[in-house]
Amino acid sequence: MGMKMFRSHRALEEEQKRQEATNKFVIHPFSSFRWYWDMFLVLLLIVTLILLPVNIAFFSDGFNLEWVIINCITDTVFMIDILLNFFTGIVHHQNEEIILSRQTIACSYLKGWFVLDLLSSFPFDYLYIGFKGDSDYNQTALTLRALRLTKVISLLRLLRLSRLLRYVHRLEEVLQIESAVIRIINLVLVILMLTHWNGCIQFLIPFLMEFPSDSWLVRDDLVNATKWEQYSWCFFKAISQTLSIGFGKYPPDNIAEMWATTLSMMVGATFYALFIGHMSTLLLSIDASGRFYNERINQVKEYMRYRKLPIETQRRILDYYESRYQRHYFDEESILHEQNHPLRKEIIQMNCKQLVGKVDFLSQASPDFTYDVIKKLHYEVYLPDDHIVKVGGRGDRMYFIEHGIVDVLVGGEVVAQLADGDHFGEIALLVDDRRVASVVAVATSYVFYLKRADFEDVLADYPEMRAQMEVVARERLTKIGKLPNVAPPAADNNDTASTTSSMRFRGTLEPQSQRLGELSSLIDEEDELVMNQASHNRVLPPIIVRHTEESQTVNEVTPPVDN
Repeated sequence: MGMKMFRSHRALEEEQKRQEATNKFVIHPFSSFRWYWDMFLVLLLIVTLILLPVNIAFFSDGFNLEWVIINCITDTVFMIDILLNFFTGIVHHQNEEIILSRQTIACSYLKGWFVLDLLSSFPFDYLYIGFKGDSDYNQTALTLRALRLTKVISLLRLLRLSRLLRYVHRLEEVLQIESAVIRIINLVLVILMLTHWNGCIQFLIPFLMEFPSDSWLVRDDLVNATKWEQYSWCFFKAISQTLSIGFGKYPPDNIAEMWATTLSMMVGATFYALFIGHMSTLLLSIDASGRFYNERINQVKEYMRYRKLPIETQRRILDYYESRYQRHYFDEESILHEQNHPLRKEIIQMNCKQLVGKVDFLSQASPDFTYDVIKKLHYEVYLPDDHIVKVGGRGDRMYFIEHGIVDVLVGGEVVAQLADGDHFGEIALLVDDRRVASVVAVATSYVFYLKRADFEDVLADYPEMRAQMEVVARERLTKIGKLPNVAPPAADNNDTASTTSSMRFRGTLEPQSQRLGELSSLIDEEDELVMNQASHNRVLPPIIVRHTEESQTVNEVTPPVDN
C-alpha cells in the first residue's frame, strides 16, 4: 500500500523519515504493526459476528461464564483499537498524503467513526453481571426481563460490521485481487452472514414472546429440543426465505412471524439479485476475448446468410476464424501500442521466438536487425488449397512459414515443398517484377509476411544485409530454373559496382530476363564488392542459407552458400 501511494522506494524512505521527525507516538497507517493488528481484528470480527447472535438468541435465559469471558475479551480488544485509532495516521487519498498530526487525527476520528465504534464495543456484559443476583432472585420475572433486555441491547455489537468492511477494503488493496472476484466473495459471505443472523432472529422472536401456541417452534415441537437442533431448523427456515423458495416447514401463523418472514424474503430477494448481477459480471470479465470472438462469429454468420454465400464458402470462412483466432478475439495491435518500448519489444520477441529459431535468415543475423524485421511482420493464416502466391502476379512481399506446408509450383508441377521455418517470395523484396512461381497451401499454414516498403526501411540501417538476400534470391531462382545464364558485366571500380547495384533494385520496366541476368552477374561480382567494402572498414558477416531438413525434397537440396 505504501508503494501504491508513494510509487517509489525513495519516496517511501522519505515518508519514513518524515514520520520519525514529526511524531514518534503516531502509528503510520502503512506500518507493519497496523497491518497485522488490522488482520487480527478481521479474524476477531468474523468470530464475533458469528457467535454473538447465537449467544443472544439461544442462551439468553441463564448466566454462561464462557460467553461472558469471550465477550469481555473481545470488548477489551476493540476498546484498545479505539484508543489506537487516536494515534493512527489518516490516509488522504484525494491529495495523496498521510496526515500525522495527532490533533487532526483526533478531530477527524471524533467526527467520523468514533460514536459507531464506541457503541459496538461497549462492555454490555458487565451490565449482565450486575443484574445477576442469587439464584432465588434471578428467577423473578423482572430480573429475567432485564437480562434479556441487556442481551438484546448487546446486538449493537453487530455494528462492528462497519469495521469489517473497512479492514476488508484495505486487504483488497494489498492483495490486488480482481475487483469482480472480490465483489463475489464479499457478497457470498454477506449473504451467509445475513442468513445466519436471520436464523437466530427466527428463534429470538418466539422466544421473546415466550413461545405462543401458534408459534412455528411449538408446532414443530422444538421448544425443548437441543440447541443444535433448534439452530439447524432456524437456519433452514431462514435460507428458504432468503432465496424466496418457501417459508420453511410451516408458514407463519401470527403477525410478528408474518412480518419477520416478509422482511426476510425482501432482503433475501435483494441480495439474491445482486449476487446474480455480480456473478454475471465476473463471468463476462473472465473470458472477455472469448465473448468478443462469439459476438464476431455471430456477426459473420449473419453476414454470410444475408449475402447467401455457398455452404462450402461459409465453412471455409468459419474454419479461417477458428484457425486464426483460436476462439479468442482481441485487438493485438492496440494492446501492443499501449505498452512502452521495452515491454513491446519483449512481447514481439516472445511472439516470434519460434519463427526466429527456425528461420536461418533471422537467427543468424544480429539481434537488432532481427528485431527490426520481426516488428514489421504481419500475421496471416491460409487454409488448404489457398493460393498464397500466383505466377505472373505482381510481388511486393516475402513470406515466413511458422507452421504449415506449402507447395511451390512452376508450370503446374511441384518443384519444391516448404514447411516450418522456410521462407519464400524474397525475390519480390529485391526486384519489382512478376512472380515466377505459384505457392499453394497444402495444410493450414500460419505465416508471417514482410512488405517491400518495410524491408527497405530496415535495409536503410543495415545495408550489408542486402548481399545476403541477393544470395538467397539467386539460389531460389537457380533451383526453379528461372535464372538466365548471362555473362557478368565488367566492374573496374567502386563506381561501376555501386552504379550497377543501384540499377538492380530500381525496379525499372526492363524485361524480366535482363534484370534477372543483372542480378546473376552482380552476385558474381560479390568478392570484389566485399573487398571494396572492407577498405571502408565494413565487414560483411558470413552468409549461410539453407532450408530445414524437414522441408527438403529431392528437387530442392542445395548446398549452403558461404560467402
